[in-house]
Amino acid sequence: MNQTELLSPPKAIEQNRLLHGPGKAIELDQFLMLLQVAKLGDEKLGRQLNLAVLSESLVHRVNAVYGAEGLFQLIMLSMAHERAEFEHFIEPLEWILAIEEMAKKQKPEILPYDNHALRQSNKLAQFTTNVLQPSLSRKLYRAGRHHGSLVYGLGGPRILVSHPFQGRTEDIYDLYANSIDVVTSLCLRGYRGTFHLLDYLPGLNPEIEGVPAWALWFSIIAAHSDLIIFVKEFEGDFQWAQRLEIEMTPDSVRKKVVSIPHDELTWAKKANVPVGHKSIYVGESGMMNEQDWLRMEAEHAMPFIRNYIRPGIPKDRLIVINEAGDVTEYPHDYPAYGQPA
Repeated sequence: MNQTELLSPPKAIEQNRLLHGPGKAIELDQFLMLLQVAKLGDEKLGRQLNLAVLSESLVHRVNAVYGAEGLFQLIMLSMAHERAEFEHFIEPLEWILAIEEMAKKQKPEILPYDNHALRQSNKLAQFTTNVLQPSLSRKLYRAGRHHGSLVYGLGGPRILVSHPFQGRTEDIYDLYANSIDVVTSLCLRGYRGTFHLLDYLPGLNPEIEGVPAWALWFSIIAAHSDLIIFVKEFEGDFQWAQRLEIEMTPDSVRKKVVSIPHDELTWAKKANVPVGHKSIYVGESGMMNEQDWLRMEAEHAMPFIRNYIRPGIPKDRLIVINEAGDVTEYPHDYPAYGQPA
């Protein structure tokens, strides 16, 4: 059996065209010029320039799969992270590109969605799930580390992953180590695109309008995604947190359950936390108490969450707000989903 036979055919994932549009880009020849400058600077000046770790071969492969917009994402990733963190995202990129290469001759298969079994809750009626901001979607799916989440991939369908947080010990969870393996399992099953995985965020535990704030943050990201994947074990069922995420995902978004065998989920390693440990909290300004830490942890998402409750916004239509603040309205049943142009 060759390597290609171990891969499931790529899934034909539809995209919400109201969220996608031309993004910033850099052409291949310009990128290669910057790469040469970075390697020269790294060698002559002793500066640790992230681009210097990339090979020309990798850049060409990124361009072949993701195009000029993917190259721009790669530039932004290199500028936003320290060397070790940058390399954390380059490692999975290498094998994602390898999988893309192996899957070239495979015919994409139609993906049956599971929306009929994963219905939204009536609780969502009070939130503005019908207001879409393409610029927010683009920023949420920018490759790299975000406040409370990690994003892998440089283009394609935008996929939010609901995962069971295996390996969590109290409020400690190694999202970096465990998320890579979640993405690996999904890629091998034919899912391609950009994957957004949330960290465990106890700072968003307080309820707003009767719903934990973290579930509302998940809901906001879901509304600005093309597909939500709910990962569960073959042998188990969804825990309460994932069931709440299902309820808070708008029915207007494509949803899919992906079951993975229990023994494949052994990648989720528990942190080695000694009995009776005492947590310490460190921010950019140094040591802080737990309450200040939780407040800091929530401050990024809270403005979006508060804005999710706007009683005066009509719910009988889709409302798209562009970066300039211009508003375009569509019928609620507008066929937004389809294959990208």
